[in-house]
Amino acid sequence: MSADLKVLADNKANLLLAEVAAWLHDMGKCSDKFVISSSCDKPSGFEYKSKEDYLSNFNENNNEIKSIFENTFVDFSKVNFINEKVTLNDLIVKGLPRTNKEKEKDKFPWLVRTLGRCHGAAHIEKEDSKEFKQYKNYTMISNPFGFEKGMEGLSSKLITIPYNKINDRSFFVKSVVESFNYALGDTRRPTNEVTLTDWSGIVAALYKSALASALLLKIKTDPTELKWRFLSIRFNSEQIWGNAQNIPILATRKKMLTEGLDRVKLLLEETYPLGNEIYRDEDNSIFVVPDISYLLDKTSEKNEPLKQLIANEFGFEGEVVITPEIGNEWWAQKPDRENEMQNDEIPPIAKILSNQRLYSPADPKDVAKFWEGTSNRGICTISWLRPQGPTSKGFNRKASDCWVERVTWRANEWYHSLDSTIWIDEVADSNDRICLLTGRFDLLEWLKPDGYISTIKIRSEPNGKVITKTPSFARMNRIWRTTKKFWEDVENELGVKIGQIDNRLKIIGKFQPENNSSLKMGHSYKAMLDRIGFSIFYGKEDEFLVIENHKELANKFGFDSEKYVDKNPTRQLKEYLSTKKVKIYDSEGKNRSNPIGTLEILEMKEEDTPYVPLIPILTEPSIFMAIIPAEKALDVSRLIKIKYETEMGKVRNRLPLSLGMVFAKSHTPLAALMDAGRKMLRKSNKEKSAKEDKWILEENPIKNYNSFTLKFNNGIKWKIPSIMGDEKTLDIWYPYFYVDGELRNRSDSFIHSFKNPENSDRWLVHVSELKEGDIVGILPSKFDFEFLDSASRRFEICYDEKGNRRGSLKALRPYLLEELDNFTDLWNICSKNLSNTQIRNIITLIEKKREEWDIGEDTIVFENFVHDVLYNANWNNGKRPDDAKMTELEDAAKSGKLRDILELNLNILKNRAEEASGGI
Repeated sequence: MSADLKVLADNKANLLLAEVAAWLHDMGKCSDKFVISSSCDKPSGFEYKSKEDYLSNFNENNNEIKSIFENTFVDFSKVNFINEKVTLNDLIVKGLPRTNKEKEKDKFPWLVRTLGRCHGAAHIEKEDSKEFKQYKNYTMISNPFGFEKGMEGLSSKLITIPYNKINDRSFFVKSVVESFNYALGDTRRPTNEVTLTDWSGIVAALYKSALASALLLKIKTDPTELKWRFLSIRFNSEQIWGNAQNIPILATRKKMLTEGLDRVKLLLEETYPLGNEIYRDEDNSIFVVPDISYLLDKTSEKNEPLKQLIANEFGFEGEVVITPEIGNEWWAQKPDRENEMQNDEIPPIAKILSNQRLYSPADPKDVAKFWEGTSNRGICTISWLRPQGPTSKGFNRKASDCWVERVTWRANEWYHSLDSTIWIDEVADSNDRICLLTGRFDLLEWLKPDGYISTIKIRSEPNGKVITKTPSFARMNRIWRTTKKFWEDVENELGVKIGQIDNRLKIIGKFQPENNSSLKMGHSYKAMLDRIGFSIFYGKEDEFLVIENHKELANKFGFDSEKYVDKNPTRQLKEYLSTKKVKIYDSEGKNRSNPIGTLEILEMKEEDTPYVPLIPILTEPSIFMAIIPAEKALDVSRLIKIKYETEMGKVRNRLPLSLGMVFAKSHTPLAALMDAGRKMLRKSNKEKSAKEDKWILEENPIKNYNSFTLKFNNGIKWKIPSIMGDEKTLDIWYPYFYVDGELRNRSDSFIHSFKNPENSDRWLVHVSELKEGDIVGILPSKFDFEFLDSASRRFEICYDEKGNRRGSLKALRPYLLEELDNFTDLWNICSKNLSNTQIRNIITLIEKKREEWDIGEDTIVFENFVHDVLYNANWNNGKRPDDAKMTELEDAAKSGKLRDILELNLNILKNRAEEASGGI
C-alpha cells in the first residue's frame, strides 16, 4: 500500500505558504485608502486599487515588504505535473476569477488561476449594490443581523502584521485574523457584514484543499472543474463530559475534548495539509477537504489510513471513539458563469448539523485491555470504564490512577492562579444556591440554502424583481462567528454584572491523621466544626484555602445575629476559626463518613487575589452554559436580553433566543444539574429548528426617532431598530416580517416590502409598512426556570410537542423572553406594598381555590374571587397600587403567572419584601 499522504508532508512548506498567500490575496482591503476609494464622497482624483496599490499602505516600510512578497515563492517546480513557481506578489495581485475566462486563462499560471477560482467559489454574495455606498468618515461594519459599528485605523492594523514571520503559519495567520476582523470585503450596504477574515479564510481553505487534491491525485485539474467536500467529525459531548460528578472532572473532560480536536486540526491543517477547519461547536468539527470520496482511506508513511490517524490524534485511549465522515462533492459558485444550466451551490452545512445521529461509544477492545490481569477491583467512578487503582492513589478515591492524575491538573492549575474559581461552593450565593444559566440561538434556519439569509433584501430592480442575500460560505462563517462572539462577550460582561469577590481565607495549620490516613495536595476536603461543614483545599504544606462563600458560611455559624458588631463575614470567620481544631473528611474517598484526621488551625490569613464567582461551561455558536450565584440569575438574564435586543433586534422574529435557569443548592449533584440544563436547551422540538407562532398586530407601528414600536394582541411590545449605525440611514434591508394572507390590496403602497423568492406565497413586509391586524410569523424567544430541590426534580423538565411544560402547575412555562421584565415589575409591586407573609397568604388563597374549583372555561366566579382578594388586601398605608398595575397584577394571578413569579422570588431566590403590618 502506497504512502499517499507523504506527498502532502513532503510539500508541506509550499502548501502552507500558498494558504498564507490566499489569506493575503485581498489584503489591500484592510486599508483606510480602500474605505475612501469605496465611499460615496470619494475626493475628486483619488484612486486606490486594492490589488495593485496594496503596498502603498506601508510607506517607509514599502521596500522591505515588497522585497518579502517579490522574493518569497510558492514553489511547486519540482512537482513534475505542476512545475510552477509563483511569487506571493503575483498571487496577491493576480489571483482573481477573471484569470479563468477563456480569453485570459493562457496568460496566467495554473497556481494563479486556481486561486482565482477559489476567490470566486468562496463567496457568491457579491450582489451589485452600487447605490448603497457609505461616507468615507462614517463607514460602518455590520454584523449579519444589521447591527453596525464604526471602523477606523485599518492601515495601522495592516502594518502591524509580522510579515517577517510569514513562514510561521500558526502565528502569522493568527495575526492576520486579528487585523482582518476589522476590515470588510465590501463596504457597501448591506453587504458590509462579511469581514476580510470570513472572506479570506474561506479562500485560504479552498485554495489549500485544491492544491492538496492535485498532489494526491497527481492531476492539475482545470480550475473551472474544481470541487470540494466536507470532512465532519461529530461526537456527543454529553456522553463525553455531561455526566461529570464535579467541576474539575468536567473541566478535565472538556480540556481533553478540546485538545483532541486541536490535535486533529493540526493533523489536517499542518502535518498533512488537506484543508482547514471552518466550523466547530459542542458536537461538531467540520473541515474543507479535497474532492476525494475515499480520502479517509489515504495512508501515511506507516500505512495508517487517515481515519485512523484522526482517531489517534483525538485521543481518549479508546474511552471515546469518533467516526469521521466525508460528504458529497460541492462546487460553490458555478464554475462557468455564462452557463445558465448551472447553479451556485450552497455549502451543505445545515444538512451536516441537522443530522441527529450523535454517538461517541467506547472501543470494547480497548476497554477489555484496561481490565487485563485485574481481579477484585471495582470500577472507576470517573470514567465508568476502567478498574480502580492500581495504587492507593486511585483506590482511595474510587477511581483509576490515570483519571486521578488527569483531574488533579485542573485543581493545581487553579491553585497557582486563583483569579477564577472551579468550586461550586464559591459560586453559591448567601443562601447556598446556584444557577446553571443556559442560552441557545436557533441557527439552523440561517444556514439552509432557502433559509433566513434570503430574507435580507439587497435591492429592488426597475422591473420589480427583488434581489436578496445569498447564503454564501463566507456569510455562514460570519453568522456563527458572530453568535459565538456574542456568548464570549456575555461571559466577559458577567464579571461586571456579578461582581468580584475580593479575597479568600487561608488556613495555616497542622494536620494530625487518624488510622494512617494522609492528605493529598491538590485535593479538596470537608472540614467540620460545631456540626457545620465547609470545604477547604489542600494547596501546599500546612496551607489550606477555604473554598466557600464567606457570607453563606458566616450565616451557618450564626454571625448574622445582632450580638456580632462586626458584620464583615470574612473578618468574622477569620476571628472565629483562629486556634480552632476541625475534623477533616474526604468527601470523595471510600470512608467519607469517618474523619481522616484533625486540622489544628494555627493562623488565619486573607488571600487577596480577587475572583468572580462564575464557572463558564460552554461558549459555542448556538449554546451557552455557565454556573452563577442564584441571586444574580435575573440580573444576568436581563443583561443577555438587552444585548440580544440591541445586536439582533432587527431580526428577532427570525433568530429566537432561549434562556434557561436551573436553580439548585450548592451540593446538588453536578450531573443532575447538567442534565436539567440540557433538557431546557433541547426543549421539545425533535427538529433542531423552532416552530413559528402567529401574532396579530393590535395597532399600526408607532414611529420613534430610531425605531418602530409594535404592539401585539398578546400584550407584547417590541421596539424594532429601524436605522443603521450612522443614526441617519433608514434600514431598508433587515427589519422585515413574514405576514400571512393575501396583501394585493396593499402591494401598490409597498415601497420596501416584497415576496421572498424562496417562498413566493408569503410577503416579507418592512416594519414601517406593517398595519393593524397583520398576522405576523414569529419565532418566539423564551425563558424557563426550575428549582432542583432534589436531583429527581429534573425529570419534571419535559415539554410537549408545542414546546410547553408538561403538568398543570408549570404549563405556563416557558414564558416569552419579553415577559422577563414583567416578572421583575410584578414582584416589585408586591414586595414594596406587602410583606412576605401577606404575599404568601394571598397566593395560597388564590391557588387553593383554583385547585378546589377545578377552573375550566367558566372562570367568572374565580376571576371575581381573585379581584376581591387583591383589592381587599391590606396594602401598605392603606393605599393600593394604581388601577393599571392592579389590572396587570390581577391578570397575572388569574392565569397562574403570579404563582410562578412568587415561587421564583420567594421560594427560590429567597427575596424579602418590605415588612408591613396587617393581614392579607
